[in-house]
Amino acid sequence: MASWTCNIVLYGTVFDVGGPMMLIYSTIIVTLGQCLLMASLGEMCSIWPYSGGQQAYTKHLAPASCRRFLSYLIGWIVYLGEIATSAGCAMNSAQIVTAVVQLHYHNYIPTRWHIWLIYSGILLLSILFSFTQRHLPVIALIGALVTVGGGIAWATTFLVLAQKHEAAFVFNYLINRSGYTSTGWVGLMSIYTPVYALYGTDGVLHITEEIHCPEKNAPRAMILSMVLSGITSLMGAVVLGFCAGNWQSYMESDLPFIPWFVEILDNVTGAIVLAIVVLVFLNFLIIVGINTAASRMAWSMATDHALPFSDVLMRINPTFQTPINTILLTVAAEMVIGLVVFGSDYAFEAIVSLGGVAFQIGYLTPVLLLIIRGRSALPSGRYFDLGRFGLVINVSSVCWSSLIIVILLFPLYVPVTPGDIYNMNWAVVMCGGLILAVAVDWVFRGRFHYIVPAL
Repeated sequence: MASWTCNIVLYGTVFDVGGPMMLIYSTIIVTLGQCLLMASLGEMCSIWPYSGGQQAYTKHLAPASCRRFLSYLIGWIVYLGEIATSAGCAMNSAQIVTAVVQLHYHNYIPTRWHIWLIYSGILLLSILFSFTQRHLPVIALIGALVTVGGGIAWATTFLVLAQKHEAAFVFNYLINRSGYTSTGWVGLMSIYTPVYALYGTDGVLHITEEIHCPEKNAPRAMILSMVLSGITSLMGAVVLGFCAGNWQSYMESDLPFIPWFVEILDNVTGAIVLAIVVLVFLNFLIIVGINTAASRMAWSMATDHALPFSDVLMRINPTFQTPINTILLTVAAEMVIGLVVFGSDYAFEAIVSLGGVAFQIGYLTPVLLLIIRGRSALPSGRYFDLGRFGLVINVSSVCWSSLIIVILLFPLYVPVTPGDIYNMNWAVVMCGGLILAVAVDWVFRGRFHYIVPAL
């Protein structure tokens, strides 16, 4: 439900690629598409409620000839995608913190090591909230309260204080600063922001072994959370459009929403409080959720001996009853990725660009395998059954996910030239490199250790 905050964080992207009009319409489309995906995955989750999620579904649905490699590949893609996404959220929070410090101390100039220390501190703090199962419901409740309360407070405050744009600007005015000349293509590229805001509810798949009646509650949570996230994201898009302020001047900032906050609230302290309490805190809860899901994914892979040192990583801590070793592994990997900023911000952005594509590949693969094998492969008597609409929903899900992958592989801005690689989208390179690396690992290590039980 924190999806409305993503619209704020991506304020610059919104007003470069489509504007509020495209954000509103694309949010509706993305919500419908992601609901189809969650319905397809939710049906599988009701049959195989395992922490491996997409990896487990691939095991059950892939042909016997390629079952081991495909499930191994999907497991790694999903896990590393979660690491990349969490790292991106943590870095975004670190940048927001340094930006609000600059608001208060005008002479302060953030350095790379300042940003990395804040980034690492956020990641290390997230460990404390992932240690025990009993913390998870409390974190979810706090997150829901802050999300709803913060959203209402932000929307009410801005609707009262901001000078409003005309409805024609919000619903019927295209803004294109991307460099693309095709209006239709700009409309497609505007999907980027709501996709960023509305992926992640599949995290429920990876904690199914820790919730009551997962075959019933997991699909319900996945679909309902996507619907609610879509509603809050649409609300945020409409409010952002009407209260966008002098957006042209804000775009001169690296984080355009910061001067937006300051101007609308007419108070630097208020802008700092709103940015920290709402954006950074909610970002932190998102990081906790992603890392929790990622650690369970890694634990499931370790039980199948897919990871190096699986005998250590598969251990469950007897005190906390959680896979602490995989929690530590996940955060350690993210901290190492963060070190890249000492060399190049572009290199870090290239790594974290993997996240969205990896998620969609993880969504698409088991659904595509189900279509190829036939829905008759699903056992009868499952709690969540798509029934006669199942094939239509599955095919629509695959088409939707394929479209998203294509969009996420294109650069948001053009032109891309050898002399200026700032506009380059490195997701295609990272994704190809990841698949190649996993394939090499499979040949020299994985195939000798990875275990897939007889099905």
